Amino acid sequence: MKKNKQEILVGALGGLIFSIVAWGYDAVLLTKANAAYPWLKFLIGIIPCTLIGATAGWLTMKISNLFLRMLLWISIAILFGFMSSYIPFTATPKIIGWLNPEIGARINFNAPEAISARRFVTMVMTIFFLFIAGLMFENTNESIRASQGIVGAAFSLIFLMAFFGGAGYIVDSNFNADLRAPIVALNDKLDYVASVDTATLNDIETRALKRYTKLEVDFNGPRRLIMTSFDSYFTQVTVMVDFNGTLAECSIINSSPSSCKMLDQVN
Repeated sequence: MKKNKQEILVGALGGLIFSIVAWGYDAVLLTKANAAYPWLKFLIGIIPCTLIGATAGWLTMKISNLFLRMLLWISIAILFGFMSSYIPFTATPKIIGWLNPEIGARINFNAPEAISARRFVTMVMTIFFLFIAGLMFENTNESIRASQGIVGAAFSLIFLMAFFGGAGYIVDSNFNADLRAPIVALNDKLDYVASVDTATLNDIETRALKRYTKLEVDFNGPRRLIMTSFDSYFTQVTVMVDFNGTLAECSIINSSPSSCKMLDQVN
């Protein structure tokens, strides 16, 4: 175990980098967009991905057969690809339901064809990145050991981590980006509604604004946004907005907010 400590740490770092790119970047943008539970996916994914990466690093050095090593990294990629859809569409709604039954009761992620097709693409691309990372893993660790300075070691490590980051980027672009875009777009629209000077609007713009002002809520007050449903292509989405205890539901089509309506409270 002591002999392979570096490999374990490098593998753990790879899992951490994957998590940061896959869900950490998403969490930062969701936080800025007033999303509900923006860091939940990241918190769910970071520990298992870091542990899986550490285990993969240790097993890579224990397995001498190159074919078996590649099977190991392909298996890790498939597991990461599975988590890319399981975390946002299964684990996150369940945990939100435990934390806040009122919000959890509104979430209905029931478009399996949209999820399964993207999961397959994500797995294939993740296999590509992690297969290369697996091929490089032993040589990179040897290069780090043989390096005469920090710069050389850092370059070798960063080059390897780029493939873990690439796999994480695939997860974000295939799933999180389309889940995030409607929330960001709606939050921007609500910011506009809160700050616009109605005296400067023409009749068409005024009528469009009434789709939101009819809610009679404090647009300048605190709010939390969360996606509650989507269609097979993530083109028609509903987002629930919690205006400090007052609930509304908004429709977003092709990342363009359409209209909102008030919701009755769930008993």
